Amino acid sequence: MSGKSAVCGMVGYGLYIPEERISAKGLEKISGIPEHIIIDKIGIKNKVVGGAEDHCVSMAVKSAFDCLRRTQTNPEDIDLIIFNGEEYKEFICWTAAIKVKKEIGATRAWGFDISYRCSATVLAIKLAKDMMTANESIKTVMITGANTIAYLVDPTDFKSSFMLPLTVGACSILLKKDYPENQIFETYIKDEAVFADDVVARHNGSADPRFPNKMDAMNLWKIEMPNYDAFKENMRKKAIPAFLEVATHAMALSQIMPSDVDYVAMVHVKREAHKYILNTLGFDLDQSNYLDEYGHVGHVDNVLSLELGLKNKQIQEGSHILMLTGGLGYSFAALVMKWGKN
Repeated sequence: MSGKSAVCGMVGYGLYIPEERISAKGLEKISGIPEHIIIDKIGIKNKVVGGAEDHCVSMAVKSAFDCLRRTQTNPEDIDLIIFNGEEYKEFICWTAAIKVKKEIGATRAWGFDISYRCSATVLAIKLAKDMMTANESIKTVMITGANTIAYLVDPTDFKSSFMLPLTVGACSILLKKDYPENQIFETYIKDEAVFADDVVARHNGSADPRFPNKMDAMNLWKIEMPNYDAFKENMRKKAIPAFLEVATHAMALSQIMPSDVDYVAMVHVKREAHKYILNTLGFDLDQSNYLDEYGHVGHVDNVLSLELGLKNKQIQEGSHILMLTGGLGYSFAALVMKWGKN
């Protein structure tokens, strides 16, 4: 690792995951896809369902308060807020980080928004660390954001079946410069631009209105796939190699071997892909958690998996953690951190 990087540690995190669930059987009734395929192939036993008030920024604020509570942090100590949630938020042309600042009382902070789909957590952590390295005045950063793409998925469209796991939720992370615990090591990110035009949405803000009444209006609020066949072929050729590449490079940059990694906080992918990626990298299945009781919460998956790893005691003092993710567009990202005191 470069000696020029600041020591950056994760003070803690917060989550907001709505309580309501829909089962694979319930999804079968909506989508027409058999229950056993939803469970065994797509990888969902139960999926989180958002309520009428679960919008992007409102969920992010709840996770931010949870983060402040868990870390016992005074919001006035925060220097910077990075909103890494989805662009499908309550209103367009709206800087969500400033709204979060207002709601949590982070009076000293300034903030901005980034968007990077399901890779946004890894990107935001890298960005926060780099900014703390470059700027003496930035010492405490909150990353916060929610995923709401699920509201744009049409479960009756067979071309969107790979997005059926998408669901809603939020996470927040508190990072601090010169913090001696839960140290952030190195990150590696790559894009595959061949996917750039494959998944698009035409919409306005989620609060205006969230549920259109007319069927012709509803068509404007769904994700479209202009070239479905090409997308499937490119996914087959490029996605898994890209996951393997970013993971391998992140570990090398962090000067650790796969044998040093104790836990993989991985984004939700199809069940077989999850197994294949872990096994190819040299990891056992019990070194990660498959999110089939939640669904795919986008960029929140990495933090949700971290939470499960800690609860299940898969992460201990001194454990090396690999965060591994990929997002629509398509981006792929990996990050290494070490849990506990450095």
